[in-house]
Amino acid sequence: MSEYLNEQIGYEVQGAAAWRCEKARQFPDDERNLRAAEQLERLAQEIADLEDSEIERDIRETHARLINAVNANRDYDVWTDIFDSVRTELRSIAFHKDHAKAEELLTWYVKLLQRKLYDLLDEAVPIPDLEERVENDPDVKAARHAYEEASAKARAKLRRRW
Repeated sequence: MSEYLNEQIGYEVQGAAAWRCEKARQFPDDERNLRAAEQLERLAQEIADLEDSEIERDIRETHARLINAVNANRDYDVWTDIFDSVRTELRSIAFHKDHAKAEELLTWYVKLLQRKLYDLLDEAVPIPDLEERVENDPDVKAARHAYEEASAKARAKLRRRW
């Protein structure tokens, strides 16, 4: 059993399954709640069984990098954003989305962590505006000028032939 994956997302899946069971009791005519509860329960069990899997290693690695980035940036709201995104994704199961296997849900989760990590890295180290840098580069300006001169000469030569 993967306690790590349970702590990261498995318990959230179990909680969503219990919530959907309650919704199925409240709204017995809507089969989606029962279907969602069953799918979430199955996903939670599959997640628990993924100990030492590649996806668990990916999540561990990305999570560790994200922790470092969050601590360096002191942007702890990232965790709230992640938990909100997870809850939204889990609520959509059997209503708007389906995850046939736990690996699909966990792949979505690791991509969410990666997006948050990249966002933090972009904030910490802004990406330079390459277009502006190229436009202002003296070598680029000289090459553009040489090209424009050669192009103008070639067009003038062609016009003389016609």
